[in-house]
Amino acid sequence: MFTAKSSFWALIFNGKIFNILNPWIIEVNDVEGTITVKQRNWYLIGVDSQYIAFRFIRNITIDEHLFGADLFIKAIGGNVSAYCLRKKDARKIREILNDYNKKRGKTLIFA
Repeated sequence: MFTAKSSFWALIFNGKIFNILNPWIIEVNDVEGTITVKQRNWYLIGVDSQYIAFRFIRNITIDEHLFGADLFIKAIGGNVSAYCLRKKDARKIREILNDYNKKRGKTLIFA
């Protein structure tokens, strides 16, 4: 299981200062084959979560900035995004998903 969180400095330098109290957290569980994106809501009471199984992923986009990177995951039935992650964490998530895809052999989950 791999967990990444929005970087404090990336949030400041990319103009998302209002999200310092509620950064994006992304968890990639390669054993269960799921991705979870969490963010505390604006009232700071609860947490909004989105879950996607690897088998529904169709596209992964990493948009790198001078400070940090944004991760967009397109899936059947919806999209998930996490902003201002560290570049190293975004690359690690892409690597985990590619390794999972390689283990599947001829039946690729996503391209």
